[in-house]
Amino acid sequence: MFTRKSSNTVQEVNIWSEPGIYYDSLTRTFRLRCKNSIYAFRVDDSRNLEHLYWGSSIPLEDDLLFLGFGNNPTPFDPKGYIGDVRESLNPLGFADLKQLDSDEVAEKWKTYTVEAHSPQATEPRRLENASWRIWNMDKMRKSGSLSNVDADKMIVEEDSPSKSRVLHVVHEPCSDEACTHGKYLTESWEMMSGSEKEEEEEEERKEGRGKRPSGYSLPSRSGSSKRSPSIRIGEGLERNLSSLDNLQDEFQSCSRFGSFASPTPRQQQQNVWINLDPEIVGKNTKLLEYSDRGTGDYRSCSFELEYSDGTTLSPLVYSSHRIYVGKLSPPFPLPGLFVNSDSDASTLELTMKDPLTKVEVVLYYTVFHEYDVVVRRTLFRNTLDESLIIRRCYSCTQDFDTDDFYLTQLSGSWARERQIVTKKLCQGISLVESTRGASSHQHNPFGVITIGEPAEDRGEAFALSLVYSGNFRLEAELVESGRLRVNMGINPQQFSWNLGPGEEFSTPEVVLCYSDQGLGGISQQYHRLYRYHLMPPMWRNKICPVLINTWEAMYFNVTHEAVVELAKKAKECGIELVVLDDGWFGNRNNTRSGLGDWKANRMKFPFGLEGLCREINELGLRFGIWIEPEMVNIESELYTKHPDWCLHIPRRARTTGRNQLVLDFSQQAVRDHVIEQVSSILSSCNIEYVKWDMNRHLTEVFSQAFPPERQGEIAHRHILGVYEAFARISSCFPHVLIESCSGGGGRYDPGMLYYSAQIWCSDNTDALSRVQIQYGTSLVYPVCSMGSHVSSIPNHQTLRSTTMKTRTLVAMCGTFGYEMDVRQLTREEVEEIKSYVELRNEYAPLILFGTMYRLWNPFSSDSGAWMFVNDEKTEALVIAVNLNRSIGLQLPRMHLKGIQEDWVYLVEELCPGKLRTNVSTGAIETDPRGVFQWSTKMGGVTLKLSGRTLMRVGVPVKFIFEGDSLLFSVRAVSLLV
Repeated sequence: MFTRKSSNTVQEVNIWSEPGIYYDSLTRTFRLRCKNSIYAFRVDDSRNLEHLYWGSSIPLEDDLLFLGFGNNPTPFDPKGYIGDVRESLNPLGFADLKQLDSDEVAEKWKTYTVEAHSPQATEPRRLENASWRIWNMDKMRKSGSLSNVDADKMIVEEDSPSKSRVLHVVHEPCSDEACTHGKYLTESWEMMSGSEKEEEEEEERKEGRGKRPSGYSLPSRSGSSKRSPSIRIGEGLERNLSSLDNLQDEFQSCSRFGSFASPTPRQQQQNVWINLDPEIVGKNTKLLEYSDRGTGDYRSCSFELEYSDGTTLSPLVYSSHRIYVGKLSPPFPLPGLFVNSDSDASTLELTMKDPLTKVEVVLYYTVFHEYDVVVRRTLFRNTLDESLIIRRCYSCTQDFDTDDFYLTQLSGSWARERQIVTKKLCQGISLVESTRGASSHQHNPFGVITIGEPAEDRGEAFALSLVYSGNFRLEAELVESGRLRVNMGINPQQFSWNLGPGEEFSTPEVVLCYSDQGLGGISQQYHRLYRYHLMPPMWRNKICPVLINTWEAMYFNVTHEAVVELAKKAKECGIELVVLDDGWFGNRNNTRSGLGDWKANRMKFPFGLEGLCREINELGLRFGIWIEPEMVNIESELYTKHPDWCLHIPRRARTTGRNQLVLDFSQQAVRDHVIEQVSSILSSCNIEYVKWDMNRHLTEVFSQAFPPERQGEIAHRHILGVYEAFARISSCFPHVLIESCSGGGGRYDPGMLYYSAQIWCSDNTDALSRVQIQYGTSLVYPVCSMGSHVSSIPNHQTLRSTTMKTRTLVAMCGTFGYEMDVRQLTREEVEEIKSYVELRNEYAPLILFGTMYRLWNPFSSDSGAWMFVNDEKTEALVIAVNLNRSIGLQLPRMHLKGIQEDWVYLVEELCPGKLRTNVSTGAIETDPRGVFQWSTKMGGVTLKLSGRTLMRVGVPVKFIFEGDSLLFSVRAVSLLV
């Protein structure tokens, strides 16, 4: 709520409760209002973007300019302006002179007085005049006869009345081109000189358009339009400022409690620039939204440009902004979040300029209204008539004020992906990055900053997730003041981009997420956001069919007869889809040959894929295949014909990984060939599923299709080419479900999720290993995206044996499938798998589309547990798995989450165990009747308790042996009386 005042009434208007983008023209403050949080920054007196606040919602009437008092300069922090706004307000030299104290100004005046006597000394005479005036105004201030605002007014009115500059606001309908994805342009601010304003007013008078408030400009386009209020309220409260009185009301409605300078009535009417900073401090002292290098900010910079003369300075100042309804998509084929309707989001497009070169850097901020999420990206626009080089271009810079910071990241290795790693940040730089050409097994493009050690359900958390699959870097720098800077985007190592005249370059998107409910609040938002606004919409609510993959059953020894036999047995188990993995194409009998030759091996498949697919379909099963189209073997027809199509440096030897080379997807000819080959396969028969693999990382990143000065672009161009291939194939075959893979989870990132609805979580299919892998993955990625299968025992990666129950329960927390040779199963084992498939199909909607709550952390305890709750909170499913059982040590009670406190729930175990402890001998023995803890069956105890008791008191849980597991349902049966 805030109070709008007029001469007649005082009215309370509730506009601040609506999500959107708000702009206060008097304080030059942007407030990005999310569902329950605020992201705020301002244009300071130097036209830098000063970050103010990111956190829980705060009232409109609280003026955030007081946060400037937290800026504590040190003797070694440079200050001064390069392209100060006051130079454009007044070209007489005040921008530099006003930074000096009175004694320094006096000395400057003496110098300029001497220089002013030389012939043609126009500029020294102006500076002499300017220094004298500032000197005198400073003395008047000290005597109390002149205020800061009066002094600024004197400067503008007396020194250059014909050239004084004012801000004007334009509200105009957007063009068709501008509205492709962000439908309505709602606000635009830019600089306009007084003479330009007078010329436009004269033009209006001639055209008979009527009088308008001083300092405001209407668009010259035909058609009606409305001027925007000084505070932009996103989609709400659009008012027409048709008179000067209305304009004054508009300014008065912006209660500026605690401001450092109060605007005069003239300033209110003309909307002129006023000085607001409590003191002049350098860039290194401030929290910034985007930072250059070499002009005073010694922290890691946001970007770096190199001009043709070798200079790299590019100080940026605010130029203009526009606010859109909806979201602007990044340029194709960069992946990015999307809206399902324009009411889902609001977008701020804020342009900054280098005052000297006029090069533009455009910052995009999109607020998703139903989330505490801001999506950022940056665009570089070369307005010069010559090329420049982008050396560094992070998607966002996020500065934090001093606090006790911890960084949580997802790191690991092949077969051990996305392990939760938390560390306390200390002075210096911490990096989470990949230089492998893919997001990698080692580090995920994701990080969470917490105040204090991270907790699951409490405390503030600030997360960053990069929508990109190539080389990335998350950079957390804690500086000497205790403040923190986090940069995220394309890894600057070995990156450069030659930007020609008139060209633009866009960075990938970073999804910023805030929660005051710990890591759990972060995860739940990402799960829902990525499911509804990132993953392919047609797969959003579909459940993946239960599949069996031939890899661990046969490896390269696949044949028509063997696959059909496997399919027949899989049918008996209730499996619905057969996936033909590696070994079906070219001369592919091992890893040394065949990649690139995407035609069926007629020795193994005499009837081709068409014959195999037809026979599997006749069994009532679906058919899918494995491909690795980004790679090539030296022993292949493709490499023999086109050795220049792989990434390599001519005249140097080549490294291989898994006996393969990487095709150069920066080349259009390579992409076209691969897309043609894959399309031919998918057109040949009824293929409904594709596992798209990528089993090595990039080395010798050099393309023969580009000149030397563009070789720094190849890694980024390569991943753009991969995106293009995904996009073109998906658009031609929308019915084909694509699961991406990279040696397991080596490219599990939002960029891939944009093109493939699910990703193979890890090549490690051991159930206990998967508990940690999938738990860590759930920090940001939804369960419905996790490729997870039941494998044979002993496990092929760990040689560990676990029960079918445990393997099934872990795989149920994902897309669900099988990696085993079902031809070897007994009749009892077939029936057991069939019952588990039925159980999975019954509860798949709740698991895949319910809200996930993590209960026990397997990284800090000996067990992992989580639960899924439906939207109505009437049903929940709890899964718990023991990783390491200490004999005789009891577990803490399990506290449920996410259900209604005043409802009564029935707790019942769904999946019995088969082992129990003989208390007489201490031996673990088989009990064929089944072992239940919470069930009406076999004498188990029935639990019927209130949601409050289940959450506050908790449920006792017993594990009988290491690797034991539990599955129980929680169903609402009545309201608490």
